[in-house]
Amino acid sequence: MNKLLLSSLFIFLITFSANAQDDAQTDCSGVKTGVFIIPSDDVIPFSTKIVRTENFQREYISDGSERTSRLKWLNDCSYIMLADPKREGEDPREEMLRRYGGIEVTYTARKGDTIFFKVKFRKLKGSEVETFMIKIE
Repeated sequence: MNKLLLSSLFIFLITFSANAQDDAQTDCSGVKTGVFIIPSDDVIPFSTKIVRTENFQREYISDGSERTSRLKWLNDCSYIMLADPKREGEDPREEMLRRYGGIEVTYTARKGDTIFFKVKFRKLKGSEVETFMIKIE
């Protein structure tokens, strides 16, 4: 009886482990370039349209402002957003990007045209937030 229980438990753990690994895979195809939308919500009152090439992105915020950033890709699903050196001193966010070594963005899930991601300042402990989403336009 113990052998049967242990064998069943072993098979269950292997199956669960394989399924968990499949669920952890995020489809990050098509995120290095393109047009994306971050919709407004209760936390962020303005929507943002992002136009991205592989190493540069321009954000058009619905309040009329505009931001630019350089991107350094760590892998297919993660990148570091760095301040654009051409715009030094123009935007307070730029100073935060410089002070904290940029923002690390990691895509965590994809459902249809919606990609979920977490962000954190690279040099600021406890700064990780995982409640954002982006839509592919």
